[in-house]
Amino acid sequence: ASGIGYRLLLLISLIIAPGSSFAQSFQQSLLPQIERKPLLNGMQFLFFEGNEERVPFLLMIKNGAAFDPSGKWGATNLLLKMMIEGTTDQVLQRELGERAIEFDYFVDWDAIYFSGTAPAEHLSFALSTLSDLLVRPVLEEAMFERLRAQAVEEAKAERGGLENRTQLLFTQHLFQKNPYVHPVNGTPETLKNLYLRDVKIQYRKLMIPNQAFLAIAFSGDREDLFRRQSRRWGAWVRDKAAPFTFRKRTPPERPRILIVDEPNVENSFLRWGYLGVARSSRDFLMFQILEEYLTLWLPTWAEEISANSQIRGCPKLAERRMPGYLQVSLEAPADSITLYYEKLRSSLAELREGEVNAGQFEEAKQLVFRRF
Repeated sequence: ASGIGYRLLLLISLIIAPGSSFAQSFQQSLLPQIERKPLLNGMQFLFFEGNEERVPFLLMIKNGAAFDPSGKWGATNLLLKMMIEGTTDQVLQRELGERAIEFDYFVDWDAIYFSGTAPAEHLSFALSTLSDLLVRPVLEEAMFERLRAQAVEEAKAERGGLENRTQLLFTQHLFQKNPYVHPVNGTPETLKNLYLRDVKIQYRKLMIPNQAFLAIAFSGDREDLFRRQSRRWGAWVRDKAAPFTFRKRTPPERPRILIVDEPNVENSFLRWGYLGVARSSRDFLMFQILEEYLTLWLPTWAEEISANSQIRGCPKLAERRMPGYLQVSLEAPADSITLYYEKLRSSLAELREGEVNAGQFEEAKQLVFRRF
């Protein structure tokens, strides 16, 4: 797998080498203008140009589920459930609805995200509400018990099914002792090990302003907005960032094949991938292009193998601070899954030899360009 990865990177490096039109377009016109406004507590406001009726905003905290205590995986995800979904203030919920303000959250291994949108005239209220949820969260025992029980049931449901079990097997053998092997939302066993004090400790350890960035796509009166918001967010007390333990994972010397024998299933699952895609890597952009290229390529495989064979496939690039992975997942009838595996191998061999569909590759580059 490492040999395949090296040759693919070499091939893609040649195609988007410095000086190419694709590389130049990234350098010249794509990077947005960012206005940075820091607070004394270390938090940073990042203002982007915005021309939409609804203003999107995103708060990122550079701490994530990789900081969950060992044996208590899911602590950070449960904390956010309590902060956002757990609010019992019906008056606040009604007012957010009346102002058409939307909130969401997402926990990754390396970061925590709070996102939302609001009409421009209600943006300040939305950001003030978000600051209250983060700076002065309501973490009560009854709420904890209710949301933990809900999280346990969700984890049980996710554990069932061949698709979920093969994905867990894939990550377990890929990462081994790395925290990434665990589900972000925890397992029924690790969630039952959690107590309210664990969630409160997680809040004090991770929710700190000097690890936070608030990005807002807003072209209105930024000075007025920043002045009003700085009073609220400035009350957030800074602290020393939790140390990040970088755990390396050495790829196996040889490709490893695992087979799960599951009787009486209509479709089989194939998961192929390899380790070594770090977010900070200079090659990350190239892997993004490869991901899009494979996505465009997959639909043609069914036509080449069997007109009657139904295939569902999805390439996935998981970038992480510690190495991530490139994965191709395929679902197909059991009697044709090995044919698709052979097609995957032959396709990678074609790429290795420099056989690239130029039109498809250009489309993949443009998709990455727009995503960036």
